[in-house]
Amino acid sequence: MSPITDSTFYTTRDQWLAQMVTQLQNYVTDAYVGEDGITYILFAVEAGQLEQLSLANQILLQECFPQTASFAALKMYGQMFNIPVLVGLPATGQLMFTGTDGLLIPAGTLVGAPRTPGLSPITFATNTDVTCPSPGLPTACTAAINVTAGNLNGSYEYAVTFITASGETLQGPDAIAVTPVNQQVNLTAIPLGGTGTTQRKIYRQKNGTGPYQLVTTIADNTTTTYTDNIADGSLGANAPAADSAHNVTVNATATDIGADGNVAAGTITILVNVPPGTLAVTNPSAFTNGADDEDVESYRARLMTRIGDPNTGSDSDLISWAESVEGVESATVFDNDNMGTATPGHVTVRITGPGASVPTAGVIANVLALLQSYDVCNITIHVGGFTPKVQNVTADVTTDATHVLADVTPSVQQAVSDFIGNIPVGGTLYVSGLVDAIYGLSGIVDVVITNPATNQTSLATEKFTVGTVTVV
Repeated sequence: MSPITDSTFYTTRDQWLAQMVTQLQNYVTDAYVGEDGITYILFAVEAGQLEQLSLANQILLQECFPQTASFAALKMYGQMFNIPVLVGLPATGQLMFTGTDGLLIPAGTLVGAPRTPGLSPITFATNTDVTCPSPGLPTACTAAINVTAGNLNGSYEYAVTFITASGETLQGPDAIAVTPVNQQVNLTAIPLGGTGTTQRKIYRQKNGTGPYQLVTTIADNTTTTYTDNIADGSLGANAPAADSAHNVTVNATATDIGADGNVAAGTITILVNVPPGTLAVTNPSAFTNGADDEDVESYRARLMTRIGDPNTGSDSDLISWAESVEGVESATVFDNDNMGTATPGHVTVRITGPGASVPTAGVIANVLALLQSYDVCNITIHVGGFTPKVQNVTADVTTDATHVLADVTPSVQQAVSDFIGNIPVGGTLYVSGLVDAIYGLSGIVDVVITNPATNQTSLATEKFTVGTVTVV
């Protein structure tokens, strides 16, 4: 807000006092006006009261105009035009926990993503209760030579893993080695997994060296025997190096409103307030939809645009009306369009949700109802969301002498996300725009965009959304 400083509306205490003293001396030339005199003291008290009165008049004047009004008064102007302040939203996404068998992760479990060193982490809370799978740890199976001629020739050791919906355990202990000579091997007492086990895998190692490699996958949790006749050159992948079978995924929400919660994939790793037995947490994909409360100057600019553009049913009016609905971040108007089909007399308004997300059906319905309530003559109005067009970006940056790649990666990813989020429905992603968004960030002296290599366009039904942002 730029205050009105015109002296016509505001006079200081000293100015009031000087005026009163001067006027008294104009009438009584020998009047005593020393600072210790009763007249001067009375004038000084009254001058202070007059200063407060003129200050109140100045504030009242400023509140009369949206250009200078306070936030409180500005909101009242907005009510006149049905333009409320945009309310911020917390970021949402999914968390993946790793825990011990059967661990309950209750709703409200708190985890965090780091901020700048010295600041407390950005925290997120789980929305519902979830329980980690309970496959247990595999025991050893029993191996014995099958005298039938086969492909196995050497010393072999076998191990088993359990599979759940989320992943695979580490391998269990080895079966006692067997030494077939161009024969097969019978496996018995193959262990069964606990709750959540859907499959098991058998791995083997030859002659005590090299990795354990996949022999077969048993697609159930009941079979306890298997005959191995897989040639050494036909084995599959190596046994896992980490346990992923005890993972469980749950929806979560940032504990605070704001865009700070829109963190990149893999950044939520801090265990803030979790039950004992929780081993790790991460977010497989980015958290999105977080939005800050609209600040006073952004709201003032949006309101002034509306005041300067009367309600005529123009494109700008449709945009303004649509963006006044809670849950709408931006709107794009397509004239003579019926949801993608060219049709005179129709108009399609495509909207985005917070953080450039796809709006919900409820928000779309609310926007349509509002636009139809204005009863714009001879126009059939349609409202829709958009089809996300995911765009991965690779930025090759050069850092200055005091920064390394890890220092600048978060700011580059955020800048790319913001830039793509601001591209309207049906807009064009310009490579030069990506360069401009990144170049000049703290620690960066040069940037080359290697993906996309050229400008990208979207259909009238599409909007670019950020995918994986790789910084090299």
